[in-house]
Amino acid sequence: MLGVLIIAALAVIVLGGRSGALRPLITAAMAPLSPVAGLLNQGTEAAANLGEDPVDYATLQERNRELERTVAEMQVEIVRLRELEQDYHRLSDLVDYADEHPDQNLVTARVVALDTSSYLRWVIVNRGTRDGIQVGNPVINETGLVGRVENAAANAAWVRLAIDPGSTINAMLQTARVEGTVTGQLQGGLRMELIPQEAVIEAGDLALTSGLGGSFPPNIVIGQVSSVRRLQGELFQEAEIRSTVDFDHLEIVSIITDFQPVDLSVFDDLLQGSQEGTP
Repeated sequence: MLGVLIIAALAVIVLGGRSGALRPLITAAMAPLSPVAGLLNQGTEAAANLGEDPVDYATLQERNRELERTVAEMQVEIVRLRELEQDYHRLSDLVDYADEHPDQNLVTARVVALDTSSYLRWVIVNRGTRDGIQVGNPVINETGLVGRVENAAANAAWVRLAIDPGSTINAMLQTARVEGTVTGQLQGGLRMELIPQEAVIEAGDLALTSGLGGSFPPNIVIGQVSSVRRLQGELFQEAEIRSTVDFDHLEIVSIITDFQPVDLSVFDDLLQGSQEGTP
């Protein structure tokens, strides 16, 4: 039966090829087999090429190592460019601050060390007296007030952060237009005290440096009011301030070098004498 079928198929192909009458039928029958035939041809050609040009595995391994080195170098470059982009945005914002305050000179510095204890909060920057840094100079970054220089060497400065428990800042609420004192807390936050009891304070109100006392220039952003505590019978109310500065990720700061804090100690004797003379 198999032989009969083979002979009949050959006869049909020969007769159809000569007469052309069965050619459409043969074409239709062969159409589904065309993809299979193509794959067989490709496999045959690949096998032939493989036999003619054998794969050099040592060369492939060397190329693979080169590609891995290239990828590693590109990843390092991407990280470097991202850091440069972040520094650019920080410096751009500081340049905007300098443009808005042409009467102030800024020295940009990088944070090189920071406090690790939970009681004192400070950083060390890589600029010092040789760069014009002096004790008492305010320190800011692109988002607000960072702190104040407490000590300075030739090429470094010790900065007490605004959230340090020993930090005290004369402040003003932008919307309520009332003044008070912002102090650092042991837990690392900020609290505004000595706010008049009759003042109406709302969450979100900005706390700015008031400029009173001469320790800081006015209108530097300290933070936003997050909550208010008002007690009956108290003369003043308090507000918790959420700083606009991310103190956990300080990298670049600017020091206002031409700002000289006002020395009020010259009036201490005068004030003390006036108080003693008051009955």
